[in-house]
Amino acid sequence: MSMNLFFVACTQNELNEMVENHELIDGMVESESYAFATDVETAWDVLRNILGGAGIEAGQYIDDALFNGCSLISSDEVKVQAGKLSKWSNETVSECLRGISKDSDLYHLEAFQGAEEYLLDQFEKMVAFYKEAAEKGLAAISYAA
Repeated sequence: MSMNLFFVACTQNELNEMVENHELIDGMVESESYAFATDVETAWDVLRNILGGAGIEAGQYIDDALFNGCSLISSDEVKVQAGKLSKWSNETVSECLRGISKDSDLYHLEAFQGAEEYLLDQFEKMVAFYKEAAEKGLAAISYAA
């Protein structure tokens, strides 16, 4: 079974309510009542390594929500992450991927080293998510499942 990383966009007011009442997080995700969503499938660990955590290591971690916990990312932090991600290009991500040792223990590394375009597709989905959320002034939730 694979572990994917998901992102859902919500309003800052909704996020503030979830900070106060963690049970609301499960409700939003399960009911799909968020603005929009994406996932980076199993590329999260490789992308986290390449991007120095940009887009993935963000927000306030909540351990008592969803199955594996989640991060609540404020609308201000979404804008910061969108800015960080906008500085990356497909070429740079590809170069970094090629520079990772095959002996590394990153999750699903071997799959992405053999399918570079697939990793770039996941990177582009994450960049697009943050860009759209930032443009709309939205907050976000990220979670692994």
